[in-house]
Amino acid sequence: MAGRPPKDDSRDKQYRVRLNDAEDDMLSYCSQQTGEAKSEIFRKALKAYYENAKYVKTALTDEEEEYEDYGLDHISLKRTISCPHCGAANNMDFEEDCDSSSEERQMGPEITYFFDWKDCECVACHKKFRVHGHISEYPMGAYNYEEINVEEE
Repeated sequence: MAGRPPKDDSRDKQYRVRLNDAEDDMLSYCSQQTGEAKSEIFRKALKAYYENAKYVKTALTDEEEEYEDYGLDHISLKRTISCPHCGAANNMDFEEDCDSSSEERQMGPEITYFFDWKDCECVACHKKFRVHGHISEYPMGAYNYEEINVEEE
């Protein structure tokens, strides 16, 4: 019995990824919105992260320039925040008003963006709320983690 002929680019490597409920919800949402399989979403995210890491490594070989001279775009600081009063989606761009700090690491700086927005007004119920926290990118141009807190006012 011969079976199928081998593919040039067979996917015979397997990895097990453990997700918490929030991460599983994000993955399911992306899959539902794009119509793509969850495995394909992981592959695309890996490709994007890989290309960014290669780009940063290449840019860092020129030691005479500063990081700011590379022209690398940083991650998006745009988020959709749910109103703590009514749950309505509120689009926010934290780049409009944030502070940042940088810490040198192996693949360049880790940049953390800090924000504390008081008196945000919900687009639906018009009640006030506060959004504060931070978003981190490392290496430059790659999402690392975030902590965003939303409170009633």
